[in-house]
Amino acid sequence: MTSREVRDAVHGLIELRPREWDLVDTRAFQRLRRVKQLAMTDLVYPGARHSRFEHCVGAAHMAGRTGDSVNAHAGGEPIDVERLRAAALLHDVGHGPFSHVSEMVFEKRTGRRKIHESISAAVIRHDAEVRQVLGDADAEWIADLLTGSGHGSTRSVERDVVAGPADIDKLDYLLRDSHYCGVNYGRYDKDKLIESARLQPDVGGGSKLAFHTDGIYALEEMLLARYHMHRQVYGHKTRVATDIMLVRAMDFGVDEELLPEPVFAPPEEPDAAYVAEYLRFDDEAVIRALTAHPDSRSGEIMQALVDRKLMKRVGRMDFAELDYRLGREMAGFIVDPDEAALDALPQIEDTIASTIGVPAHWVAVFHDRLSNPVLRPYTARIEGDDIVLVGDDGRVHVFHDASEVFTRGEGEQRRSVSLYVRPPDDDRGRLDDHVVAQAFLDGLATLGEIARQI
Repeated sequence: MTSREVRDAVHGLIELRPREWDLVDTRAFQRLRRVKQLAMTDLVYPGARHSRFEHCVGAAHMAGRTGDSVNAHAGGEPIDVERLRAAALLHDVGHGPFSHVSEMVFEKRTGRRKIHESISAAVIRHDAEVRQVLGDADAEWIADLLTGSGHGSTRSVERDVVAGPADIDKLDYLLRDSHYCGVNYGRYDKDKLIESARLQPDVGGGSKLAFHTDGIYALEEMLLARYHMHRQVYGHKTRVATDIMLVRAMDFGVDEELLPEPVFAPPEEPDAAYVAEYLRFDDEAVIRALTAHPDSRSGEIMQALVDRKLMKRVGRMDFAELDYRLGREMAGFIVDPDEAALDALPQIEDTIASTIGVPAHWVAVFHDRLSNPVLRPYTARIEGDDIVLVGDDGRVHVFHDASEVFTRGEGEQRRSVSLYVRPPDDDRGRLDDHVVAQAFLDGLATLGEIARQI
């Protein structure tokens, strides 16, 4: 078979090589068509219905271009581009239903991190179709690269390309998510960034991905794109609500024995039997399993998602607000608590729910610490006269005081804590705003006291 082209909405024509096409045709890879890239973000941005399938194809394309650029500037071929493309193509083959949302369930139930990478490696090692296409040597090489074991435990340009601070995962998903969400926040100069890719020998041996200084603006643009996508899309208040509801639906589904616990609490070293069972689950399989039981908590929450009856953010407090209400010391404990203090959130949610008269599974306290940290705020300084912002209420704000990116000094990283609630009655009900606000503040004060004592 000769190379074949795929027409991609983001990158245009993508050429897939014969082995890559064989990998795409495996059942494990075709399953990715049924795993949406951004879970239920289409309830906020209707166009965001793209899947892990096209993202992985795009990542392979970006890996090939990056590898070719590195080789061209190295004056030789230090990178095996074909192997690198295969690794990029399969880097997310182990994602669970609703992508990163199911990983939150995995992490909650196992206490481990980066679980989808280990499952991807297990699929590569144990799925007969995938391993037959790759061959034993490449299957093991790619699995080690994804899990950081074997040769993957040493930093290399290949590891940086597939899983580094400026890897092809980010290079594709920023553009792809931006395109399908209908926003411009994720755009950057991909051609200049890729052209500037270089191989740099590492001091401790091995190598790393570097960029020519001419590409610094494209690199900055990409990092800012990532920051703004997290703030405007991935961290959108309604999208966060859908993630909270999905996590709860799947977690309750396991507790209620509607979803198999062995699948949603993956072992440290998944075997062939686990992989075969795991690959049965995609987005629709989970929706069907839970909505078939409408009297369960998991079924109730999943049906509400299907019907777009979502939790709403009814309160949000940042450091400044908490400083004003509870004092600077307590505010610090609340916005930046010890990780162990966050274990108390379910009890705090129960108390808030009891106070405002809502079932506990419809109340959620969302802490910024629970989301993945991205670019640190305050990365660029501004000079000269103040730029001002005017709010709907007519209040004037100084730009560098309000911005989390541009500042005159170092400033503080702003964290916030939010309260999400959904009354279960059909007309959405009416909550007493003052009671909700006080219950939220009391709950945060309890969190601060717990954090102080740890």
